[in-house]
Amino acid sequence: MKRPLGSVLALTAAMLLAATCTDEDEPPAEPTSDDPPPSDEAPDEPAPAPAAPTVVRYDLARHLARAELFHGDARIIDLGAPQGHQHTLGGWRTRTGDTAVLDDVDVSLVDHVTGFYLLPIESTDRCHLSLRARGIADGHVALYVDDETVGNVRVPTDGTFETVQVELPPERCTVGEHDLRVRVPRTGALPGHGSVGLAIDWIRLGTADHAEQGPPATLRDGDALRLPDGWALAWTFEVPPDARLRATLDGDVAVTIERDGQPPTAVEAGADLSRFAGEIVRLRMRADGDATIREPAILVPDPGALRAPRRMRNALVYLTDTLRADHLRVYDPDTRVQTPGLSAWAEHAATFVAGHSQENWTKPSCATLLSGLFPWEHHATSEDAQVPSSVELISERLRDEGLHTGAFVTNGFVSDRFGFRQGWGTWLNYLRQGRRNMARFVADDVEQWLDDRPTDRAFFLYVHTIDPHVPYIPPSDDLALYDPDPYEGPVDFTRDRALLEAVKGGRLRLNARDRVRLEALYDGEVTYHDRHFARMMRALDQRDLADDTIVVFTSDHGEEFWDHDSVGHGHSVWEELIRVPLLIRWPGVTDGAVRIDEAVGLVDVMPTLLEALGLEVPESLSGRSLLPLLRGAVEDAPRPTLTGFMNGWRTVVVGHYKLIQRTPAHWSVYDLESDPGETNDLAPERPIAVRYLRGLLGMGLAEVDRGHEAARTTIDDETRAQLQALGYEGASRAPTDDDSE
Repeated sequence: MKRPLGSVLALTAAMLLAATCTDEDEPPAEPTSDDPPPSDEAPDEPAPAPAAPTVVRYDLARHLARAELFHGDARIIDLGAPQGHQHTLGGWRTRTGDTAVLDDVDVSLVDHVTGFYLLPIESTDRCHLSLRARGIADGHVALYVDDETVGNVRVPTDGTFETVQVELPPERCTVGEHDLRVRVPRTGALPGHGSVGLAIDWIRLGTADHAEQGPPATLRDGDALRLPDGWALAWTFEVPPDARLRATLDGDVAVTIERDGQPPTAVEAGADLSRFAGEIVRLRMRADGDATIREPAILVPDPGALRAPRRMRNALVYLTDTLRADHLRVYDPDTRVQTPGLSAWAEHAATFVAGHSQENWTKPSCATLLSGLFPWEHHATSEDAQVPSSVELISERLRDEGLHTGAFVTNGFVSDRFGFRQGWGTWLNYLRQGRRNMARFVADDVEQWLDDRPTDRAFFLYVHTIDPHVPYIPPSDDLALYDPDPYEGPVDFTRDRALLEAVKGGRLRLNARDRVRLEALYDGEVTYHDRHFARMMRALDQRDLADDTIVVFTSDHGEEFWDHDSVGHGHSVWEELIRVPLLIRWPGVTDGAVRIDEAVGLVDVMPTLLEALGLEVPESLSGRSLLPLLRGAVEDAPRPTLTGFMNGWRTVVVGHYKLIQRTPAHWSVYDLESDPGETNDLAPERPIAVRYLRGLLGMGLAEVDRGHEAARTTIDDETRAQLQALGYEGASRAPTDDDSE
């Protein structure tokens, strides 16, 4: 076997070095009969170690809808395709979320006289705007960028499509995020879609060259992408540790990594991306000549064998109202709050580090938990709203499957008055029925229910305790753990149950000592509650039920203590309110503490329970089963989770990053790993991150079930008084839809 000269010299030098390094007292070993005969040839080099196994973390072909499309330097927005939702916010306050097929053309519908599209501009040299559209009743279209008129065009109304063009003036063509507003004088009836103003096929922003060139007819062919000459696709994502790009390129394809504030970096098709770990990057692939990209994906190390699932017989959802995740040691080991019961139980559970509620107050959050639908789908988001009867709660589904169902609820908003009394064999609402609602009494009733249940039937149990919710009145021993000093100030919920609302509204000002007392009262309630949670978990063990019961522990929202200059909840979408504990104990799957970093939500609980019980998960649910994550699988795309507050806020969390969209024109971005307090808005200097997160938000908001009509109820004097006893001034922590605009 021949070797390069350098290898022979290096090997010879190594042999000489070894000879000179022998112990002086030890003579060189004599050859033995087992030694190989001398040879003039150097021994073979050791074979390279086999490559470590990998799995797909981001299947780029399968998730083509998440990509941005470019023709040369022009951005192409294919509005009728799923990719178009990146530019509509899914229809949230833009009136452009509906799509249709008109004469074999996939289009976006403007469902009023005015609609909005997100228009990112990356260069002042590319300001030529063209769009292909048709009118419904009137073809006169006024175009605005950020509310300023940029042109007036006319499109046909005879059923044909036409491409129209305008040149954006320099003052409207600045680098950054903009909105394009299209307006027609009147709408017309479109069969199957109601009143519609305009149908738009695509938008193009670039130069005047090829201004009438729309998107290619086909980009994906199975696991391959086919790019015509001059076309490019770009996916944005947060690079995971030890990531590698996989792609087989047939043709000349330039591959680059783009980062905010940095020049593009050229990479190879099999490039190691680990040097970009933790950054949000845009991976662009551009064809010079027609090209095919086969099996493009981001790979990560294989985590190993998956944990085997085991079908569960029973299910228990345990929700503690108003519980901040960071006041639990399973989330923050440095917290002063003592919760030994939960900590011990969590040793055999999966802790979702980035669990989020889908609203910041009880009614919509719990409706999402029990329905698997987002708040903007079930509509139970205001004071007088109720869960529509058309929404199937998990209690109904499991009752119909033969399970014995029971609910023990301590919050008046989760009551028969507001549509939650669906599907329960046993229903107990402590507030509505005038019962003492501390965890001690709930535990008594739950234990009795477990003893009285029909043992030949599986069960589904929902326990909703309320101790950390105002009014904070913990036992004195629990309070003394966090504030043992004498206190004679105004923070005393035994005298004023609406105290927190007075603080929140500015009618009562607290000094530093008062604030210490307030949070100590809350922490005392958390510790008090923990003892009775542990008792209920022991009840399962004592009745030999624990090994056959999947248990979900969570909360409906958190509580603010001046993190962002307020207190309580029901007023914002900061993490102290929407990040909630979410732990799942699934015997045989989560044995031994497991920590999962993926962003998930309460909307995912119902499909998870159905799958754990061996039942089919309806396609109509917006949540996704957490079973793959519980088993240790790597999903094939970054998982975002969405949250809203009434109609005035939407958020998306994916990986370490969070976008808060206050209105279509106001947003902020935070890195939750380096800035957990959300104090540093990254949006001004991170346009790639903004585009990525807003795109995911739009796609998520577009995938909604619009089949439910909002339902309302009357809050009578008795119900209002009961809610006020919980400190709900005006019977609701949430403003009306108009207030939140």
